[in-house]
Amino acid sequence: MNRSTTLALGLLVLVAAVAVRLPALTAALPYMSYVDEGHVLHRSLHLLAKGTWEPETYSYPSLPFYTVAAAALAWSPIYRLGHGRPLRQDLSPDPPQYYDVLEPAALIVLGRLVTLAFSLGVVALTGLLARRLAGPAAGLLAAWLAALVPALVVRSSVVNINPMVAFFTLAALLFAERARDDGRPRREAAWAGAMTGLAAATKYPAVLVALPVALALWLSPASWRERLRRLLLAGGCAVGAFLVAMPAIVLRTDKVLAGLREMSLVYASQEAGSYWDQAVHRAEWDLPLEHPEVGIAFLVLASAGLVVALREPRWRRPAWGWLLFGAATCLMVAPYKFRAFRNLLALVPLGCVLVALLFARLRQAVPRPRWVDAAAAVLPIALFAPGLQQVTGFYLALEDSREQAIRWLAEHAGPRDKVIFLAELSFAPARVASLAAETDVKVWDLAWERINKRRFRYLVLGELTREDGSPKLPEEARSWIFKNYAIAARFGKYPTSPWGNTFKGNGQRVYVLKRVPRTGGARTPAEPNREGRLRPGASLLD
Repeated sequence: MNRSTTLALGLLVLVAAVAVRLPALTAALPYMSYVDEGHVLHRSLHLLAKGTWEPETYSYPSLPFYTVAAAALAWSPIYRLGHGRPLRQDLSPDPPQYYDVLEPAALIVLGRLVTLAFSLGVVALTGLLARRLAGPAAGLLAAWLAALVPALVVRSSVVNINPMVAFFTLAALLFAERARDDGRPRREAAWAGAMTGLAAATKYPAVLVALPVALALWLSPASWRERLRRLLLAGGCAVGAFLVAMPAIVLRTDKVLAGLREMSLVYASQEAGSYWDQAVHRAEWDLPLEHPEVGIAFLVLASAGLVVALREPRWRRPAWGWLLFGAATCLMVAPYKFRAFRNLLALVPLGCVLVALLFARLRQAVPRPRWVDAAAAVLPIALFAPGLQQVTGFYLALEDSREQAIRWLAEHAGPRDKVIFLAELSFAPARVASLAAETDVKVWDLAWERINKRRFRYLVLGELTREDGSPKLPEEARSWIFKNYAIAARFGKYPTSPWGNTFKGNGQRVYVLKRVPRTGGARTPAEPNREGRLRPGASLLD
């Protein structure tokens, strides 16, 4: 396979990777679409708003926060040109009153673009690692698998730290391989160490990639003194990169240790998930993927590839390093009750490389490798098409119920109308302000004082409960509302979380009620019965 053909096919793989990842880029805007997006974005917003390097939380390392904040700073001149005011002026309050509110919404897109860039980098590095070990055809297959495997795709365009972890892990392993037989091994060893440090500054357990990196450097064909120099150089660069990416390890050591203990307690106390079930049955519970993360066929092929790699002299040394990394990662996460597949995500690209090594061995063993090539080209589509179809369709159709309510009001409420929103629903202030009608946003207790005086033509209410599960809207209030207002529109399916600092999701129930004439009363499917209570089976408003 000549260089131009390889390059063209590689570009096609990247185009396909972009195509399956793009639907999530604008999904649910101006709201977040994934529970962990706010964890990164609110910390990044804090850095921007306060002009500080101190994220004030160290349950996860700081590099992801710095990366998104740096991207926002680089983009801020463009924002100023387009809006006529600095980005900092439009940032939502810090700390946030509600987890779901983060403005401007362009920050969400920017964070997703950062994740997408690292995700595409994972595809490229997976191909480069396989290419170095087994040639261009294996590199293309590994990249093709990484482009389509659901575990990587579903996390590739939502703000989260895991694609960044996988990127730095792969980069460290690739540089370690280059240090084994490259013309400038010390330089490559230094880069391998730096990538190791950046991986640890992204997610603490990723420091385990130091094990295969050290093994690769030690098993390189050089004198023991030279190997020791490379190890020391890599170790020094790892420490240096970690300190640069996370200075708090020295300046805020006590806070970092407290963050580590806090996250360890969370993982030890919350029982959730099964790694095996997520791998072969249904993906991680907080993802919109009803299919497996990788699937049983992928695991079988990757296992066969590992056996082949351990038996093949040219692949044995890196394969032992990957096996060591995988075993150490599994041993680290095994004791914890909280089992989320994201903790194993960095192993998925290595699985893609192992499948590609199996393919390369089969290609050598048959007289007509074109049939093997054709099967390899079809393999990722055959394995992953159902999951990809489901997740891309989900993101293409995803629209937040709050945004649906805003669009309905934009069509029906005029400048002379008054609309009140419940603050507990966490509407984006900029979207509320975009309406032509006069608007007000209040928590329920304050909103009820105003609603009771019939000041508003439209009420925007939700399915609210208190922390103990009791209804937040009392029976007498609901009874009065149903006598004076009729449900004009309804969106979403789920009750609103009673906690403001948690992700409410994109499908919370939102009701738009319109005032009815005093003489006519109001009658809705959820009208209270004679005792002033909702009929059995009815929800709070409907």
